Amino acid sequence: MVPGAAEALGPAAGVELLTYSATTGGKINCPSAWNTDEGLASFFWTSGEYRPDGAWYTDEPVVECTFLEAVRDEWVHSCTVVVNGPVVWKPPVRLMEKLMYDVRGWRPLSDQERDQVRRNVRCSLASAAERLAQVPGVSSFAAGSS
Repeated sequence: MVPGAAEALGPAAGVELLTYSATTGGKINCPSAWNTDEGLASFFWTSGEYRPDGAWYTDEPVVECTFLEAVRDEWVHSCTVVVNGPVVWKPPVRLMEKLMYDVRGWRPLSDQERDQVRRNVRCSLASAAERLAQVPGVSSFAAGSS
């Protein structure tokens, strides 16, 4: 995960969600995803009334996670995060790739480039937190609690 990611999300990081997903060690691992008008997307919800209808079929179990865990998992899979219907975050895939290539030594970045890419990713996450605060059914977070 990008240093400062949890801080960029603020209280949104702890918002509890549900999704269809395989698990590893009790945590989500590659939530089910579908091709949508927004690209590959995974659906998350906060309560039963927002659970996707039967058109989005999978035999993966329903698993609990936090918004931070959803972001951590979905950026790797280049998956749009949909919460209670609206799109909340589209991972900045090319930025994330630059960081991954840097960490693996495939295309090292200068310190300045690395800092800039990390800043841009954190801005993307802060914007996602703002969008999450506007999502129906996430009103308790919007009011300042997590």
